[in-house]
Amino acid sequence: MTLLALAPGLFAPLQSLLSFLPQIAIAGLALLTAVFRPQVYRWAWSKAKARPGIAVAVAGVTLLSLVGAAFALRRGKPEAPPPPDAKVEGSWTFRGDRMRTGGDGSSVPLDIAVSWQFVEMLDRRPFASSPAVWGQRVYVGCDNDVLYCFHATEPGDPLWTFAARHPVFATPTVTGGRVYIGEGLHHHADARLYCLDAMSGKKIWEFVTTSHVEDAPTVVDGRVYFGAGDDGVYCLSAATGEKIWQARGMHIDTSPLVAGGLVLVGAGYGETGVAAYRASDGTRAWFTPLPASCWGPPSLGPAGAVVGIGNGNFVHTNADPRAEILCLSLEGGGIVWRTPLRDAVLAAAAISGDRVYLGDRSGDFSCFDAKTGRRIWKTGCGSGVVASAALAPNAVVYGCLGGHLHAVAPADGKPIWTWDASRDAWTTANGFTSSPTIADGRIYAGCDNFVFYCLGRKKP
Repeated sequence: MTLLALAPGLFAPLQSLLSFLPQIAIAGLALLTAVFRPQVYRWAWSKAKARPGIAVAVAGVTLLSLVGAAFALRRGKPEAPPPPDAKVEGSWTFRGDRMRTGGDGSSVPLDIAVSWQFVEMLDRRPFASSPAVWGQRVYVGCDNDVLYCFHATEPGDPLWTFAARHPVFATPTVTGGRVYIGEGLHHHADARLYCLDAMSGKKIWEFVTTSHVEDAPTVVDGRVYFGAGDDGVYCLSAATGEKIWQARGMHIDTSPLVAGGLVLVGAGYGETGVAAYRASDGTRAWFTPLPASCWGPPSLGPAGAVVGIGNGNFVHTNADPRAEILCLSLEGGGIVWRTPLRDAVLAAAAISGDRVYLGDRSGDFSCFDAKTGRRIWKTGCGSGVVASAALAPNAVVYGCLGGHLHAVAPADGKPIWTWDASRDAWTTANGFTSSPTIADGRIYAGCDNFVFYCLGRKKP
């Protein structure tokens, strides 16, 4: 990882503090005005002129106290009362379903605009987690170690926040009135999987790993399946968090696909490829070695499990890129078809009917035949695509590292609209590592520019 890639993360706290110094100064002046009488000011001024060192020290302590109070208010503020959406049925797994469509089947507006957006007051970091929508609530993680819950349509502060111990890169899974969310990045060795109440954000249980949890857990039949880096794959009780089984031996960072009694995961380190474990007891059913890393979670297609591979990563492309998209049979893991690509695939393919939609790090975004792997159409956006697409009946929506969301026609890839996030220049990084989500005709997406967006129909 280069210093350029690290720069936004290193300077984000300083940038956030500097951007709010005027507000902090005004707040401090207002506080002093409310507390002290005029004669006290005259006395303080005379002392300050006599001993300026003391004045500087007092001003510094006052400033630090105000900054600390702002952080405390942000992290420890009382929870907002739940909105009147009561109990909500249904669930949201990674990208919405096993086909990774990223949407609820609603169409997107053809005239797009920002409905609302959220920027953290002080601790601004990228939103790399992909949002989950459940009823009138939106859940998304952030690199500032926080999981946020927003009202889906009403702008304002989060309904609640949950403070994790490490960055929340993983995507939340919501089912049965609970949120399951992991934490940590590759350098963390003590990350957790949390189970929270979906309405209040209260922790129900947590499970401690000896590695990290970058993937979205999959909840099926009362069990939680998730990868945890060097720990391999875990299966826990969804109700209590007790471990049922653990499959060691592979480094797993992909959200599991549970299908046909199997738990399918991809591996990006060491023994690269796709493995299938029996959901009942965690024994390995088959393993298909592949020539490059598998970072994107498998998707369920009509001919088997579809995965993309490549030798790049989220930070940079490989000098000699090797990449392809493949379909593996659920019975034995044999390769049904494979199609070469120009650069690494880092996200899940989105599948609708007999079509597969996928972007890669070269900037290509393509549509393939789900049964044969034949490329149907291809379009380009000028910068790498490292996130999954979201599918709607009238559009395919995907983001790129250049800071744009694109909507193209599902039939032929012709552009419908492009929306630019670089206008919100909180940082030099404006790319979309977070995958967009479509719900009730709105598009939700986090951005590397520290902003979380809700896009909807432009008002007349």
